[in-house]
Amino acid sequence: MSRISTDLKYSFIETFNDKTNIAIFFIFPTILFLLLGNVLGGLGSQLPNNTASGMNYFDFLLPGILAIFITMTGAQMAAGTIVNYRKSGVFRKLATTPISNMEWIAARIIMWTVLVLLSLAVAIFAAWLIMGIHPNINLISLLLMVAGTALFVGFGILVANFVKDEGAAFTVTMGTAFLLTLVSGTFIPVETMPWFLQYLTKISPLTYLSEGLRSSMITGNTGDAVTDLAIVAGLGILLFGVGTALFNWKED
Repeated sequence: MSRISTDLKYSFIETFNDKTNIAIFFIFPTILFLLLGNVLGGLGSQLPNNTASGMNYFDFLLPGILAIFITMTGAQMAAGTIVNYRKSGVFRKLATTPISNMEWIAARIIMWTVLVLLSLAVAIFAAWLIMGIHPNINLISLLLMVAGTALFVGFGILVANFVKDEGAAFTVTMGTAFLLTLVSGTFIPVETMPWFLQYLTKISPLTYLSEGLRSSMITGNTGDAVTDLAIVAGLGILLFGVGTALFNWKED
């Protein structure tokens, strides 16, 4: 545990001492978040009957935007970092230190989850200031964000085991995030999709993340939200376990 906490400490110091990282983790994601809200919010204004009073259309879209944001940021952060470290020889150096690859992965998944949540907090605060949103963040939605981040960080670790450069990692993670967005009912109603895409919706992890956030933040359906949370957490454990089992920095 001491090696994990030590790695976490110096990783956070290194991250926040680099102005480029501040832009990557906070400024660019906030701009993307606001653009998504502005573009998608302009596509319609009619709210479903089961939404809470006082909400605007951006409020209604917020769970879906959060889910996409988590998917893109978590997967790319993990895959890009691991591929970069392998290519630059960082893992070769780490292999000579007392920390094991499992301890390093444990420290990193904590760090990446914290960074994604901080990035979300900054983006939501900016949207509250600029667009007047009313984020209904509660315990279940917060747990869904944590579980969803861990899930897609696990996916990023899995991708990093099979790609050789950062460009390929970006293409795979962003391409997958885009495809999941199309088939997960995040913004397009599932019932309007072709029948074969509706089957894909049922196996997409983004479906359960976005529906869980929507149930906890918009409709107040706690039972459905908890079920979705359990599914997201289970998938996260599976992906993280497979990605970690395949990960070996001594092979770089």
